[in-house]
Amino acid sequence: MRQISLSRSIRRTFSTTLSALALVGASAALTPADAVAAGKLQPDLAVDLMMTDVLNPAEGETFNAQIDVRNYGTGESSPITVTVAVPEGLRTTTPYDFGWTCAVASATSYTCSYPALAAGGRAERLHVPFVVAGAVPGTAVPITTTIAPERREANTGNNTGSVTVAISGTCVIRGTVWHDLDRDGQREEGEPAVAGGPDGVLYVRLGVRQGQATGGGSAVVNPDGTWSITARTELLYQVWMETSNAYSLTASDAGDDATDSDMVTSYQYDPTLLVSGSEFHAVHGGEYVVDAGLVTRS
Repeated sequence: MRQISLSRSIRRTFSTTLSALALVGASAALTPADAVAAGKLQPDLAVDLMMTDVLNPAEGETFNAQIDVRNYGTGESSPITVTVAVPEGLRTTTPYDFGWTCAVASATSYTCSYPALAAGGRAERLHVPFVVAGAVPGTAVPITTTIAPERREANTGNNTGSVTVAISGTCVIRGTVWHDLDRDGQREEGEPAVAGGPDGVLYVRLGVRQGQATGGGSAVVNPDGTWSITARTELLYQVWMETSNAYSLTASDAGDDATDSDMVTSYQYDPTLLVSGSEFHAVHGGEYVVDAGLVTRS
């Protein structure tokens, strides 16, 4: 009885093992193509990127939102429809035709369409124009794009994208250039101004520190050493100055901010001296003072 029971157990084990090996062999025979075919191919349309071609448009100016749409899914999409919202403070204008077909859907939106995208495909960049109309200077206005997919998608969480655009206002940037006779970095009574001209300050320039920005400016230094620029805002600026090589730069930030020198770097580039201040962010209604103290070059 004991031998018969053991023999039956061996036969059952052997049969089970053969069945398992057969399943393993069948799995190994499947190719990657079989695995993909067995899955459901779905598109995954996404607002891949949103940006504006101007960082700080002002009242009455036209700028463009630039939008990239891509299909990250494993299947082809249906024809694409997107809605681009027009927020308060902006208005619509005549849309472009750069691969997309766009129309003004209402006072608050554009509707744009594009042919179906293959899996992994990217649409032509969508350019949508806006006019600044009543937006408050200094505020950041949001623009939103939403895809309305016609087919079931693998992921709908990326069907919306947004970008904000800063509305430019104005600010005043000014300063005084003086001859720091005692080299202490402080402008004191009796120390003379350095005026504009070949023997003094050749130019004062407001440099924009960002690409795709509108702003900057330049000024002539007055006989009393003062200068002033009214400039656009919502930008990073830096004041640059070129003077006669008869001068060098005095110590920076050496005490009372109302009377010290705000220029922090210098480069003696004969026959002139190049100096610059620290970078600062200019906002609507602001007033920024950037003074420069010069000493006789030794």
